[in-house]
Amino acid sequence: MARSGTPFDPRRLIAAYETQPSKLEKLIAGMTPAELRRRPGPRARAGTWSTLELVCHLSDTEQAYADRIKRTLAMDRPLVLAYDESAYVRKLACQRRDVEEEILLMLATRRQIARILRTLKRGDWDRSAVHNEAGLRTLRQWIETLVWHLDYHAAFISRKRAGLGGRARRGVS
Repeated sequence: MARSGTPFDPRRLIAAYETQPSKLEKLIAGMTPAELRRRPGPRARAGTWSTLELVCHLSDTEQAYADRIKRTLAMDRPLVLAYDESAYVRKLACQRRDVEEEILLMLATRRQIARILRTLKRGDWDRSAVHNEAGLRTLRQWIETLVWHLDYHAAFISRKRAGLGGRARRGVS
């Protein structure tokens, strides 16, 4: 998140982290349930998941990372486990979930975590956990990853939306 040579500013990182779900909300505004559930064709360069599946993936990721963040803060170098994101999308009824509920869950989770993050001392950002696949990760890395992750998938949603044309495209500001 911070460029090399740029001092780390926790307030900026927290602000970016906390406001992102509202950007996602705007990005999907005006999409019908059918448009949210439509999977892109193989040449769409927009991934294989529907927009709804992607939003569910982002929401599920928030829950997993909220636990990682809390463990990192509350415990000394806790072990955190990887999860199979594709299995979550396949097996957790993403195409039947409610997009508004998923975004509200993301908003509430990020508000809660941001409130916690605002109480931290500078050294707390270096607290770490051990990920069973990726190794040692700091609190700062968890938050930076979440900010990057939502931006990364928002680009896919934009391409999915553009592929829909017509009414859905007009909803984007």
